[in-house]
Parts: sequence; C-alpha cells; structure tokens
Amino acid sequence: MVAWLPIPNHTILLPGPAVATFDQVDVEGHPRPDDPGEYLISTVYQRPATTWWALRALLQSDWSLVASDPEMPRSQTSVGYEDSEHQILRRVVFHTCGIEPPVVVSVLDLTADSPLKGQVEPGDRVTHVAGVPLRMVRQVREIVQSQPPGEKIPVEFLRPDGRAYRLETVPRPIKGLSGEPGLGLLLSGHEDDDNLPKIRFHSGSYEGNSSDLILGLDLCERLLNLDLRRGRRVSGSGGLDMEGSLTSVRGLRQKFSCARQAKADIFFVPIVDAPQLQGMDFQASHPRIVPIHSLSEAIYWLQRAKP
Repeated sequence: MVAWLPIPNHTILLPGPAVATFDQVDVEGHPRPDDPGEYLISTVYQRPATTWWALRALLQSDWSLVASDPEMPRSQTSVGYEDSEHQILRRVVFHTCGIEPPVVVSVLDLTADSPLKGQVEPGDRVTHVAGVPLRMVRQVREIVQSQPPGEKIPVEFLRPDGRAYRLETVPRPIKGLSGEPGLGLLLSGHEDDDNLPKIRFHSGSYEGNSSDLILGLDLCERLLNLDLRRGRRVSGSGGLDMEGSLTSVRGLRQKFSCARQAKADIFFVPIVDAPQLQGMDFQASHPRIVPIHSLSEAIYWLQRAKP
C-alpha cells in the first residue's frame, strides 16, 4: 500500500511516442517535397506521482519526478497547451517564409471638414491614394503630405458590395491634424487572411506548444518548396513566440529518449533549455543535439549542415 501513496503536487515524466508530421498538417496547393526523411514530434507521458513511480524515476535516466504544472492536465501529453487554431504558429510560419497578409484599410467615419464629405461612406475600403496601393493606415497621411500643396490627389475606393470608384480631391487643413492638409478620413486597418495559404491541422489541438518547432519546419518546407530534410529524420522540441523565437519546454531528457527510440538524426532544443541535457555530448550523441534560438535558425542549420 505504501508504494502507491500519492506524492502531492508532483508528476512523473517519461518518454512518449514519436509522432510523424506528414499526416498531421497540410498546406493547400503546397505539397510536401518528396524526400525519405521525416519530421518527428517528440512527446512525453505524464503520470500522477506515487512512491512507486518516484522510485522508478530515480533508477531510470529518462524518467523524472517534477513539480506539477497547475495549468497542465495530468494526462498523456507533450507538456503545455496551445489553442486549437494554432494562430501563433501560423503567423510565425508565414512571417518566416516572407508571406505577409495584406492590410485592408477601411473608412470608419469622416471629419466635419473632410473634402470627401458626402462622397464617401463609412465601411468603404480605401485601396489607393495618389496611385499608391495601401498596405497600412499611416500611409495615407504620409502620401498626402508628400504631394505638392493645392494639387488634386486621386483616391480609389471599394464599396462593401465590391463596386470600385475613384475620386479626385484637394486636401484641406484638418482640425484634428493641427491644421495640416488631409483627407479627413478616420480609418481602421485589419489583416486580410483570406488570400493566405490554407493550413490545416488534422490531429486537433496538441496538448502542448512544444510541437510548434517541428510543425513549423514541416510547414516552411512546404511553403518555400525547399527540401530541408535531405533524407534525415529531424526531431526536437520548442514552442514559438510571436517573433519566431523558441520558448522554454520541460521534459527534454524524455523527449530526447523518444527521438532516440525513433532513430532520429537531429534533435533541436531551445538554447535556454540546453542545461536540461547537462552531461550529454551534443556533437557525438545520436541523435545529434542542436541548441537553437529560433525557427529561422533551425531552417538555416538544416540548409547548411551536411546530411
């Protein structure tokens, strides 16, 4: 009975199965480059800690007794949590691949002294000013102030029903701009995601964002049409923040053991978590341990390193 006594606020981490990404995610119109290599998500099992499991963790190098994370469900998991839409992962992947969503600039209202009063309606979209396509709201003021004073400026719009129209107007001094010439348009901008490549995740939400790095590598390979694997089995662990930098994860020894059992060649880890693997020979280990800062650094490393 003593062996099964629970240890409060503690969890046992042990290696889970490696999950290949080839059927976990796809990108519409961007097939995966043909290559025998593979991307492998290293996972971790969690068990509620008891005296028996704690004793086993002391005897097995790839098991650990750790303090429980109160935000993490005690289940089979890759440690952590991410929303089902993977919004951060999508954004980082697009940015890393140089794919930026266009910004839609729309009219919220017009000032009382706007030269376009009575011709433009709230909800209309501004597409061009002086022939320049708009990418952000602040462009309007910059373009207007770069024009010769007193000259008409062409402005192009789209109605909500898709009808296009064009107006020419001379900017006027606007009270809200301290008397500077302007169009008197109160504008808002939002990103238009409709024309971005469609990414679909087939496994639902992962119980942890530590899969972000490996999923991101698979997605970038498809979007860039680059063969990054070159016959290698690539594993690793790391979440991603909005800048594409790797965030800290737990259970790296368990995930390394998972990657080794799956015969991975490379194991990427966040550089901030490298101390979790203290005592290992990063160069000589199999898989080879590669500490990195970001998703883009992982791509660069895969391109440069010999298979």
